[in-house]
Amino acid sequence: MAKSNPYQRNVYALLMHVFGFVLLLEWILPLRDVTDTANLYVFVVFLLLSFSLSFLQILPLLSFFVHFGFMFYFIHILYMDGRFLSKDWFSYLWNDLKYNANVIWAQDWVAMTGMFRSILLFVLLWLVSYLVIYWILYRKQMLLFVISTITYVAILDTFTPYQGNEAIVRLIVVGLSIVGFVHLERLKEREGVYRSGKLLIGWGIPLVIFILLSATAGYFSPKAAPIWPDPVPFLKGIGNGDGLGTGGVRKIGYGENDSRLGGPFVPDDSVVFQAELTRTHYWRVETKDIYTGKGWDSTEGERAELNRGLNDQVSWMSDAVPTDAYSATLAMEKTYPHINYPLGLKEIQVEEEGVTFSLNDSTEKIRTVDESGDPIELEKYQVNYDFPRYYIEALKGAEPGTGEESNEEFVERYTQLPDTLPDRVVELAEEITGSFPTRFDKVNAVERYFRNNDFVYETTDVAVPTGDQDYVDQFLFETMQGYCDNFSTSMVALLRAVDIPARWVKGYTEGEFLDTTDNSTRLFEVTNNNAHSWVEVYYPEVGWVTYEPTSGFSNPYSFVYQSVEENTGETTEEEDTIEQPQQPETDQSNIPELDQGEDEEAAGATGSNDGTWNFADISWKPVALFVASLVSAGALLFFGRNKWIPYFYILRYKGKKDEGTFNKAYPALLRQLHAVGLTRKDGQTLREYAKYIDDHYSTGDMQSLTARYERVLYRGDSSEQEWEKSVELWENLIKKTSS
Repeated sequence: MAKSNPYQRNVYALLMHVFGFVLLLEWILPLRDVTDTANLYVFVVFLLLSFSLSFLQILPLLSFFVHFGFMFYFIHILYMDGRFLSKDWFSYLWNDLKYNANVIWAQDWVAMTGMFRSILLFVLLWLVSYLVIYWILYRKQMLLFVISTITYVAILDTFTPYQGNEAIVRLIVVGLSIVGFVHLERLKEREGVYRSGKLLIGWGIPLVIFILLSATAGYFSPKAAPIWPDPVPFLKGIGNGDGLGTGGVRKIGYGENDSRLGGPFVPDDSVVFQAELTRTHYWRVETKDIYTGKGWDSTEGERAELNRGLNDQVSWMSDAVPTDAYSATLAMEKTYPHINYPLGLKEIQVEEEGVTFSLNDSTEKIRTVDESGDPIELEKYQVNYDFPRYYIEALKGAEPGTGEESNEEFVERYTQLPDTLPDRVVELAEEITGSFPTRFDKVNAVERYFRNNDFVYETTDVAVPTGDQDYVDQFLFETMQGYCDNFSTSMVALLRAVDIPARWVKGYTEGEFLDTTDNSTRLFEVTNNNAHSWVEVYYPEVGWVTYEPTSGFSNPYSFVYQSVEENTGETTEEEDTIEQPQQPETDQSNIPELDQGEDEEAAGATGSNDGTWNFADISWKPVALFVASLVSAGALLFFGRNKWIPYFYILRYKGKKDEGTFNKAYPALLRQLHAVGLTRKDGQTLREYAKYIDDHYSTGDMQSLTARYERVLYRGDSSEQEWEKSVELWENLIKKTSS
């Protein structure tokens, strides 16, 4: 095969590098107007450096160190005084990185320092520049990125002070040029043209002239007036919707009217309260028991006073449920005449005199009133409560019809459904739960149904039932997208359809972690964005148990197995695989603080510090050598990850025999197959993908493994037993990916 003309190849590569640089430049330039990013020139120079090194085809390792050197030199110019790569320089950098590592672990993104944000932006530009060149020169597919860039500029021009008129013109010219030249390269490859040195000029000059003339004509030609109303004022004012309960656009947050659910909402990060606690959980406000087909209402209840704040009126769990005692202190930013409290509330403590707590025994909402009976809004209070642990043996052994369920009124109340509920909702509930013997298994089957099917968490494109349309029926069979109200209401309706008592609960999630206090408790911030609804299911001899069907949310309460050892009689607990993971609980009490006397944004921070790392007796050269060795080792591990990751998975999963292993090992195999280029196409079923893998490796192992995995996933077969049968097939397949 004839080789391509070096001149022609270099001219094309130069053009694509120039076009790619201009394209990425349009992502950087708006930062001056829409963020507080200053000294934008350093990022432009760094981007130019990346494209220059790519065009010159510098050795990857050398390019890596050049990028690293320029990045930290620019960081030195912006944020540090003194000598570059001095002992103080390394010391200050190390303390900044250590501080930001703790901030990231705590997920407190706002607290990241300006220097660390700049480092992240440099790394992002470095990676994206490589990807742009890869997509242009090797994949020859750039249309989607061009469209994304135009959309990005258009959105910023519409909703921010940034003026993107000139940027749009530049993007049209550059974007069409890239698409045109890339199309030429694809034609040359398809037709086998390699020696035509005049083809680039013969195609490129008319293309550029045509694009420039079209852009010029479009820019200066008269524009027709708009014929549709401007949607931007509506979008900007979307937060001023028609309120809760009307099905219109609204802000998220707590509201009392749930008679008509549905419709989109916009986020609201207004702080409701801060909670100082040691154990995370959901915050209850009230429950509702009457599903109307459009929303929720509640039975009219009686009010009872909680004497001195002691809860002697309602219990959510039986004495057989093991609990641990905790307390939490709430400081309210938005005050309401009611209490936010966790499941298992025992006592409310306040400093104010004359506060009375009034409990509605139907909704379980606790209102705060003064001595004359008028509502009072507390700014601070403490709740003491019992945190439950639910034993799966007890839940599976719950016998319907006992306990509260012996009361016919109780069963009728919590299995109520409207007469207008479509039959297909009941049929679906029976289909989901029909093959399971116990209430525990049936409830978990309903909860899994939302995760294992195509239900999507969505807050904007959410339908509102009209006419005789049922809210649950619309979500289950038509839209299949919505937020917590859709998921929780649908789960309650499905459970009630098979005579399992359940109710709808609303309140707040645990909120966002802020910091660790002096007494080792943790501080969380709860905003209107944390407003949430979930499900409680009744189990005889156990009580009300929390379930979380909404995609992307985790149940704060765990389900555990209890087993008594035959010889010692000691009790051990093993978490069941149905438990959803909680956010990691980390101790942030030792997060170091940077010197507050230095002004990072003024780029005048000094290198002096009081950190624990002292470089006084160490020269910078050994440190640089150590860093280079560490980076090289990291690069080797990264670029050779497909060789060692399969054996890491084997070490992690092969010897395990618990219920959840198969559900983790099979997705790990899929990830590894994708990593080696055996990608699962959109719309391709697991069985079709398994056949594709077997055809590639000339084996039948993947189809056998997938059949067993589907029996666990969809039929509810024992995950532990199927994993014992499948572990050898899985190991053989994942080893193939390392060859």
